[in-house]
Amino acid sequence: MSDTSSPQRWLNAEQVSARYERWLNAEQVAARYGCGRVTVYRMVKRGQIPAPVQFSGRMSRWDVIGLNAADEKRNA
Repeated sequence: MSDTSSPQRWLNAEQVSARYERWLNAEQVAARYGCGRVTVYRMVKRGQIPAPVQFSGRMSRWDVIGLNAADEKRNA
């Protein structure tokens, strides 16, 4: 018996792509701003961009939405 009101279990290609495009690693953030990885962490310390989200002990990622908001605020 299947329940038609249950949430969708599988993601389509567009949803998967959107999930992975939302998060950037330090190298990708550095490329976005044309700087090195160390400078990215300096920008966080100065409050120019938001801090990364820690997913595990050695994996952190920046939320693109947060970076876009910081860019808009800085350019306003």
